[in-house]
Amino acid sequence: MSEGVSGKVIVITGAGSGIGRALCTGFVADGADVVGFDLDEPGLAETTAICGGRIRCVTGDVTSDADVKRLTDAAMAIGGRIDVLINNAGIANQGDLIDRPFADWKAVIDVNLSGVARCTHAVLPGMLERRHGRIINVCSREGEAGRRTLSAYSSSKAGVAVLTKSLARELRKIGQDDVLVHGLIPGGTRTQLNTSEGMQPPEAVYPHTRFIVELPPGGPNGRIFFRSEDYEMFTSFNENRLRPFS
Repeated sequence: MSEGVSGKVIVITGAGSGIGRALCTGFVADGADVVGFDLDEPGLAETTAICGGRIRCVTGDVTSDADVKRLTDAAMAIGGRIDVLINNAGIANQGDLIDRPFADWKAVIDVNLSGVARCTHAVLPGMLERRHGRIINVCSREGEAGRRTLSAYSSSKAGVAVLTKSLARELRKIGQDDVLVHGLIPGGTRTQLNTSEGMQPPEAVYPHTRFIVELPPGGPNGRIFFRSEDYEMFTSFNENRLRPFS
């Protein structure tokens, strides 16, 4: 059990499968009070079973103000606080912009970027009041790639990286040195979005996520990490090493 996360109230979006489920499992095993959030009710039920029932789950959509309010209320009911928010929920669809209904393109932005902002907007006031909190936004090197057929996904992930850096500057301006917001690029991971050969299992993402959660007060802020290493997004990019959704 990790003393650094034991007893913390951790909210994880996209908890019904893949990386989100693996993070729920890892944090529960390390003694955290985890609240999982997803539209996939059967997926959440499976996550709950895998976690031995030691998790609270809320069915809902990150694009809905009302659903996100229900999520934060459920988390606050545990101990009157939210220590960590992990913005992991994401979708993708492939195809050239001009060949798809615009609603398909917008849906990706609504979930992957606006959903991150909506959930952050909901939990940040409480973190600021307590002067403590960690927000982790799942990013991707696809945000640098500009890959054909993935313009919505790439645009959303570029936006998440810039949002992460902007929020960190806002926090520094008001002197909050123990409310930290960071981006995490997990690398190519086997999920419902990515079934390519050679992907790492979702469980491999957990240690890197916990590393960010355990960063000390006054630590770095607004960083993008590739796994557990600093990554200079938009300057370190090497397309030859990129796999889809990494």
